[in-house]
Amino acid sequence: MLIEIFGTGCAKCQTLEKHARHAADQAGGGHQVVKVSDYPAIVARGVLSTPALAVDGKVRSQGRVPSVDEILGFIRG
Repeated sequence: MLIEIFGTGCAKCQTLEKHARHAADQAGGGHQVVKVSDYPAIVARGVLSTPALAVDGKVRSQGRVPSVDEILGFIRG
């Protein structure tokens, strides 16, 4: 499963990345967490507000930092 974090490196983006990595660890193996900080790539994915989170290509959260439990819910389906 691919988990993407969209953001330019602000404090909220860093917190989201930490939450996503923690959730991926809790969910078990097979999850790849990738940080996308290239602005054209962020816009191309339809992200209007950062930080944003996508799971397997679907943007699940924008403009806020979801909790670890909420991210686990996105991962588990």
